[in-house]
Amino acid sequence: MLAERRKLTTNPLTSTEGVALQVDDVYVPLGLVERKKQSKRQGDISPEQGSELYKETEITKTFEHDAFLEEVLKQKNTPKSQGKRIVIIGEPGAGKTTLLQQIADWVSREIDQSIVIWVSLADLREKELKSYLFETWLNQVAEKRGKAEATKQLKDNFVALFNQNNVWLLLDGLDEMSASSGNPLTEIAKQFREAGLISQARIMLTCRVNLWDGSINALDDFDIYRSLDFSYPEQVERFIDKWFAAIPETGKQLCTALKEPGKERIQDLVKNPLRLTLLCLNWQSGDGKLPDTQAGLYQQFVDDFYKWKKEEFATNSDQRQQLNIKMGELAKEAIDKEATRFRLRQDFVNRFLGDADDENSLLKLALNRGWLNCVGIDGDRKPVYAFFHASFQEYFAAKAIDDWHFFLNHVPKNLSQGTYRIFEPQWKQTILLWLGRPEENLKQQKQEFIDALMNFKDGCGKWYRKKGFYEYRASFVKG
Repeated sequence: MLAERRKLTTNPLTSTEGVALQVDDVYVPLGLVERKKQSKRQGDISPEQGSELYKETEITKTFEHDAFLEEVLKQKNTPKSQGKRIVIIGEPGAGKTTLLQQIADWVSREIDQSIVIWVSLADLREKELKSYLFETWLNQVAEKRGKAEATKQLKDNFVALFNQNNVWLLLDGLDEMSASSGNPLTEIAKQFREAGLISQARIMLTCRVNLWDGSINALDDFDIYRSLDFSYPEQVERFIDKWFAAIPETGKQLCTALKEPGKERIQDLVKNPLRLTLLCLNWQSGDGKLPDTQAGLYQQFVDDFYKWKKEEFATNSDQRQQLNIKMGELAKEAIDKEATRFRLRQDFVNRFLGDADDENSLLKLALNRGWLNCVGIDGDRKPVYAFFHASFQEYFAAKAIDDWHFFLNHVPKNLSQGTYRIFEPQWKQTILLWLGRPEENLKQQKQEFIDALMNFKDGCGKWYRKKGFYEYRASFVKG
């Protein structure tokens, strides 16, 4: 039954593009860090290094993939549970499910007498885990043995395996589990506690960091590990080589394109396995080229991201439109006025998206979809949020600007009343993304903006005979 789990976990995306890949086709081993406690966040980062927002600051140890398997799973060398209770946390698309699939295969091969049971927690629906195992899962086993349903003998044998400590429960996607209490952490802890048989198993969970850090956590006996990003260029290029194994020249062209000047944000962006998958899909569907503008590329990323796990986190077009608008307003205001532009305070985020405790708030929707993620806590132990990547924050900000005067409103006689964001470095990427937006109704706006840059007069012409210092800078923005 484990073999049925070997399709690439982004299958809803890959199947639409005519891609049929197995996990092993593209798998590149990810390392993990053992987390000591939730990270504290201070200061800001550059958007070219947006992945730094997701790095753990309070870690005990870093593991390469093979070392984790040997030390944590085989030798049971963990501080809390002696290898019996493990959770792997991470942001959306960080490779948690794929890593769990590799662990499932390894345990079934390397741990004697192990019985590995995979449960996608979204599949429980309203059932409890014990009922699911003894009714749904065990009946599937019986069917594979040519029986209509599980016999009493099969159930008794199943109980014996638990009592012999041979069962491994690999529970994927705690954040996707339905919970009557509204808190999957509390619900699954209750089920572990009340279903005594399950406590005999070794349990491995995967969970998004938003849920693990954002709720009352009843699973304090679990050892916590967080998956690491791919390294660039080594692991990123290895993934690309595997993806394009049948057409290696196409893969080499993508690796070369990523190394071009000005691609630093994209290099950092695709350290996340999901975002790298999206890049490969775009490159493949575009016959070896990316959209003409960065805005076009990010729009494709956004469209594809909404397709990813669309069944688990369903949204309609009105919800997506409302969420995109408000995230644009949040992104624009953060770049403009927040002291830390990419690490966003809870009260600041609440102004735009509402409260995460409100099930109907846009913030709850943004967290569920993965557009915003909790990346730690501040000095007052309140959540600190960040966009899925800083580059997406710049993109959403560009989408929220419909008047070029936001970047430049020259008032020669009273400069304090003017707007000169064209000279502020934090707006450079957003301006480029804005200029690359394909909407037809912005054509006139873009032309007026370029004309204003070309004709900008700073009154400092004496310094440079023909043009002043800021006139040159305005021309460079246009270029």
